[in-house]
Amino acid sequence: YKMLGRCASVVAVLASLVGVISGFYPTLFFKIPEVGFIPYAMSGGPIPPYFDFTMFEDDSWLNDGDVVVAVGTKCGTNWMMTMVHELRTWNQPELKDFEDIFDVVPWAEFPQHPGIIGNAKARIELWDKRGQWNKTEYPFRVFKSHMTPKPMNGPKNSHFQCLDVVGRPKVKYIAMTRDGRDVMKSLEKFLRIHTKEFRTMWGGFPPPLENMEAAFDFCMPTENIPVLGYIKEWWPYRNHPNVLLLHYGDVHKDIPGTLRKVAEFIGLKHIPAKAFKEIEKRVSIEFMRARDKRYLMRFGHNLDKTIMSDKGGLIRTGGIGTAKDGLNEELDKRFEEHMQKHIGDDSELMKWYKDRMK
Repeated sequence: YKMLGRCASVVAVLASLVGVISGFYPTLFFKIPEVGFIPYAMSGGPIPPYFDFTMFEDDSWLNDGDVVVAVGTKCGTNWMMTMVHELRTWNQPELKDFEDIFDVVPWAEFPQHPGIIGNAKARIELWDKRGQWNKTEYPFRVFKSHMTPKPMNGPKNSHFQCLDVVGRPKVKYIAMTRDGRDVMKSLEKFLRIHTKEFRTMWGGFPPPLENMEAAFDFCMPTENIPVLGYIKEWWPYRNHPNVLLLHYGDVHKDIPGTLRKVAEFIGLKHIPAKAFKEIEKRVSIEFMRARDKRYLMRFGHNLDKTIMSDKGGLIRTGGIGTAKDGLNEELDKRFEEHMQKHIGDDSELMKWYKDRMK
């Protein structure tokens, strides 16, 4: 009985310690190898743990005229960031090239290391060390995000709903979704090629996924990385003047038309045809893959680390229907059921989304 009593005391102390960590220092959970992100999430931390939604609780750092490329995860984010950057520098050839995509389009909610989660000032200072946050050479600033708008009515469905689209009418938001099955295929490969250094920093996140089934299990039905939740949250804002909602399928089929649509949206209405031709070449998958070191996404205190372990890991082949090689009948059925559950109550959205999956 004495032994049981001691064990109970130890458990009580551990429980108290976990409670203190959860309440005051949840990032300490990242020190636990491989699985630290799990108690971090159980303590109320978001998943992914390096998506710091607090950056948009006070968005006074945003300026009128800024462009937020708020594309869904694995829906062509680097592609759209490159398009916007190429468009804004159409007549500034000396500013087109860059060493790393974060040098020209900082990732707003990415804290770079756990020590500055929830500290917007420290984050901006760290980005400024790279001369990124307030570059004056460009006609406007561009930021990367994976967030979605605040709900028009009612409570939030997820941490992701933090963009004040209505309250910031002079900030422009570009959103883009994709066939969820292709997202799963891309996500499966993407999570597998993160560096060990990065996983260690974030308590073992992301866990490497072995196959498409593992990707489905990881994302559905909770949508801890929004796929259909993403488009459902953007859909009510599709006609807002400061929102441009795109589908990867449309972009892939008509790059010249997309570039012109984006240019008009961000206020660049007088780009000559010759310049558009050059931009089309520079945003092609072939051009980007030949310069894939630009998309390693360096981060951290000394800025020489990378999220990816493998050059080219982020710039793949692109396309529509890329999931077919790893998709079986059961997984296809699971996605259909998931789609019905999340957007089946909106026939207009369902038709718009499915028509562009072909």
